[in-house]
Amino acid sequence: VGSGIGILGGQNRLLCALCRKRASYLPFLPKLVQLQAIRVLHFRGCSTMSATGGELADVQKELAAVKQALQKDEGYLGMTGEPLQQYFLQLNDKEIFLLSRQMQQLSAAGGTIVKGVNGGHTTAPNVPPSGPPKQFDKDDVDAVLHHMRDYEAIPQEAVKALRALSSLAYAQSKSVGNNDQILKQVMRLLSLHPEESMVQVYAIKSMCNMAFDTDAATNKLNNQEVLSALLQAASLMPDDNQPKVLSETEKKALAAQKPPEAALKAGEALARIVAAEAELLQPNAAGGADKANARAPEASTLAGVFLAACYGDAAWHAAVLRLVAQLVENEVINMQFIAERFVLHTMPKDKFGAKGWLAMAKAAASSSHCPELGNALVEAGALRAAVQLMQRYTEEAPVALAGLEAMASIVGTRAQALQAFVDAGGVQRIESGMERFPEIELLQTKSIRALASGVLWSDDVQRKAGYSSKRAVALTKAAMVRHGGSEELQVAALDALSRYLDKAGLTADVLEGGGEGLVKAVMARHIGCSKVQKIGRSVLDFLGVDKSWKPAGRGTNGSGR
Repeated sequence: VGSGIGILGGQNRLLCALCRKRASYLPFLPKLVQLQAIRVLHFRGCSTMSATGGELADVQKELAAVKQALQKDEGYLGMTGEPLQQYFLQLNDKEIFLLSRQMQQLSAAGGTIVKGVNGGHTTAPNVPPSGPPKQFDKDDVDAVLHHMRDYEAIPQEAVKALRALSSLAYAQSKSVGNNDQILKQVMRLLSLHPEESMVQVYAIKSMCNMAFDTDAATNKLNNQEVLSALLQAASLMPDDNQPKVLSETEKKALAAQKPPEAALKAGEALARIVAAEAELLQPNAAGGADKANARAPEASTLAGVFLAACYGDAAWHAAVLRLVAQLVENEVINMQFIAERFVLHTMPKDKFGAKGWLAMAKAAASSSHCPELGNALVEAGALRAAVQLMQRYTEEAPVALAGLEAMASIVGTRAQALQAFVDAGGVQRIESGMERFPEIELLQTKSIRALASGVLWSDDVQRKAGYSSKRAVALTKAAMVRHGGSEELQVAALDALSRYLDKAGLTADVLEGGGEGLVKAVMARHIGCSKVQKIGRSVLDFLGVDKSWKPAGRGTNGSGR
């Protein structure tokens, strides 16, 4: 972080101290460094496979405190405004991550579950037999299983047993893959040894070979614990779906990254699991399912992968998009198949999954891996599904923000998507988010931009959407007052006001309640921002203000300091 943003030596040491002491030093850092430090804390907290109840409780307690501070427009640990909002959103992501990890561990624990040192639950490995490790018949499934159980506490012995199991699963995928006790023990070893790379590799290789059998892939491996473990490993694959233009040096560095073996095998296992569903839909799986042979929605393996990914981070989402792109390229499935499984059969049942589903919808609609998937999502009803999730969790700011971003990504420049957005009631969700969460600056900024685009719609579309440019003006001005120090929000708001004046002639609405004074105050506060000055001048011209007026004083910087 320090080298990336040019922090001086002393500040760099302070950032390191912050990573050790959490947020206690945040008030002393510049705004940009605060935001980078918050990201450091977030990813540091999410870098381990283990999750304790104590840590989860701490995060949830802190979430409640930050949310209260935002609602009361107060500071927290010296943070206010955008840094505090980013901290809130990152804490929410960490809560989701810890819950997902804890659920996996408890499910994979099997026998003994003991209290962890921080108050959480962890698995207790069986005490190995006394004396040197015993030899076992590597060609006997029962002998391999017994060795995995007896010596599960010793990583080297676990690797020996898993290596033998991998070979057996390749030769006898049906009998091994459909053995519940074997799969349960494999998952237990993954949970017991998250930092042992060879345990991870051979455990995943074993599951990959089990997936050769269609029944095992669709009936045994198609469960959330297994799919989450595979996604966690597959997410370690370098992602070439970069959101920015890479330099030649960056491209070479990305190409030089050697994918971890576990990531490669996990991706292969997931592909076999999903392909098994397509195989059951033959003879027309690639071009449309044979309805007579179609599986029940809850049994869909691809829907299971999507649902597991809802509880992961952006790397999990990227792993899924790489997976489906590969299957489309190999003509195993098509875009309609993917979109229908995601929209119709993958509805999460809590706020954490809802946020993840919306984040994945955003990524899917703009993915370079699957450029045609956005249109398929529209046809499958993704916008209506997004609105339904936002309506179900109206009190959750992260869901509101994720929903806004998902709708914007799905609509994009797609003409047919706008009608679907209107029919689904997307405008009402945006307005509701602005009214319920006035303190979330990022949500307000993006909502302002989204509503401003509506002024260009035809009268018929505006009427069907329930869109009111007058209401949009009022919401925009309220956000300007609440977030006077945010340069980005003020630029978006002034641009929106300029549109409302130019395209809809809403001079009286903009002037109402001191609109002219508000624009002048913003220009004075951000006198050093050329965009604010240029667009603000345009707004004042529309209002008929004397062209000779100029803001006086030095103003402040974009953070309000």
